[in-house]
Amino acid sequence: MAKLYIFGIGGTGSRVLRSLTMLMASGVSLDINEIVPIIIDPDVANADLTRAASLMNKYHTLRSNLHFGDDNSNVFFKVELNKIFPNYLLNIKNTDSISFQQFIDYASMSKENQALTKMLFSEKNLQSSMEVGFKGNPNIGSVVLNQIVDSDEFEKFANSFQSGDKIFIISSIFGGTGASGFPLLLKTLRIGKSFPNFNLINQANIGALTVLPYFKLNPSDESEIDSSTFISKTKSALAYYEEDIIKSGSINSLYYLADDISNTYNNCEGGASQANDAHLIEFLGATAIIDFANSPQSETTNKELGIKDISGDVSFDSFYSNMRGMLYNPLVQFTMMANALLDKPDYFTSSTFAANRFFNDFYDKAFYSELKGFCQKYREWLIEMKRNKRSLDLFNTNCGNKPFELITGVKPRRIISHLSDYDLVADRLNSAVRNCKSKDKEDLFLEMFYTGTKKLIKEKL
Repeated sequence: MAKLYIFGIGGTGSRVLRSLTMLMASGVSLDINEIVPIIIDPDVANADLTRAASLMNKYHTLRSNLHFGDDNSNVFFKVELNKIFPNYLLNIKNTDSISFQQFIDYASMSKENQALTKMLFSEKNLQSSMEVGFKGNPNIGSVVLNQIVDSDEFEKFANSFQSGDKIFIISSIFGGTGASGFPLLLKTLRIGKSFPNFNLINQANIGALTVLPYFKLNPSDESEIDSSTFISKTKSALAYYEEDIIKSGSINSLYYLADDISNTYNNCEGGASQANDAHLIEFLGATAIIDFANSPQSETTNKELGIKDISGDVSFDSFYSNMRGMLYNPLVQFTMMANALLDKPDYFTSSTFAANRFFNDFYDKAFYSELKGFCQKYREWLIEMKRNKRSLDLFNTNCGNKPFELITGVKPRRIISHLSDYDLVADRLNSAVRNCKSKDKEDLFLEMFYTGTKKLIKEKL
């Protein structure tokens, strides 16, 4: 069973993993059986991290109750999401409640080494706390993250790696954790010999997403992070990547993403206050992972992800045909199901919904509650991207009793039927459930919605 290990470095890594989890839930086609997310972030209280981990836990719980085979046509939640570490986090040792100078044991250095250290790091760098990451300082991150390979978690990852497995790395290029973590991790994976299965890992198919600046931060005297330096950091890092990563052939596919419309966020160094709205760039970053998983790379390639129309808000029509084809049906079907469960729960749990003869006490079980909870998180994700800059406006997130008016810019077709709106949805679900072959109620419920919404898209959308 082929696996894709995804290293999400820093806040950007967690945010892209959040979008990928939503796409996996919708059943976007992935030529991989299992995803193994691994988050690398010293700021363990970072809200972007905890939010992504919580969502992936919900996905993992739902997926563990489902069964897939020839007798189940459903693809919602089909790809397995494996958690090999608590909260998917690769532990970075000795960064709790200490400063950088304590981490490097500055006090015990010789006078000569102390003088050299002060030439390489400012006094602010030396006093910087390790608890909330590297605050946009890749020079600090490169020192701290060098120890990753010595962790118990890295050894566990290496022990689980098998022939045919792939690796993908998500990072930003303009901060501290991602900018330093990506080159170090890639070098370790390619030439490291001190961990199990190094021969397999050294030769593995490795892809990466490098996220260039796509937001700014409000100036703040309270924060060490200055977004005015993002572009200069990016230029320097890109030059290094070209020489030491691309030309060396150490990576199979490297994806670049950026946006020149910069939303401005509050300047939070980390912790629970760092919870940014989901963004189009992170959504596109998730599609880069899908492209990598579905493509048999053999040579080093540079890939720029883009959309054909950026004149206004981004909708399905803004994507190139391959991207639109990959996303349209899965996202529309999952959104239609989420709307039904969130907006019309009484309609589908009542005795008047004929299909309920197959479900009995299903609605009282934890699975149904978890599914509705995941759908609520999915809707919040859509709303966040819609209100952000640049807006990803795929759906009307408040279509109420008009289930077919859910897609931005798409007018539903008229069909010959005495039924309309949710009466039509219920009729197609009732027809679908009679042809479903799943035995367990959890599988049957999702298969009913998958096959029913698939038919409704053909008829109406």
